[in-house]
Amino acid sequence: MHSIRLIAVDIDGTLLNSSFSGFRRKPAGVARCHERGVEIALVTGRRHDFALPVAEELGFSVTLISSNGAVTRSSDGNLFHCDLLPADIARQIVRHMAAFRANTVLSFDREGKGALVVEDRQSS
Repeated sequence: MHSIRLIAVDIDGTLLNSSFSGFRRKPAGVARCHERGVEIALVTGRRHDFALPVAEELGFSVTLISSNGAVTRSSDGNLFHCDLLPADIARQIVRHMAAFRANTVLSFDREGKGALVVEDRQSS
């Protein structure tokens, strides 16, 4: 029988409660797996900055897969993978989607001001 080497856990509504304010229950099973040498990956469609406090609350280093899989980093900041959408493709998608929604949210893989940009097409 092969031993488990990696466990990937969804954050939103799985590990966290429905208000995203804390764990559904203490993730003792995740900690036990980590103690046995299993690599833990926390996965979210949200940005790295959202996932980082969750990882820190676990109390041990984990892999964070964020931005819908586009960015993979360790919880201590090492970048393993980054596959961001090229700007020209993003612009084409935004133009195409204009007919389907009034607001567009652009997410950039950086900290601080400008990491999220909301375009309100109704007020322009």
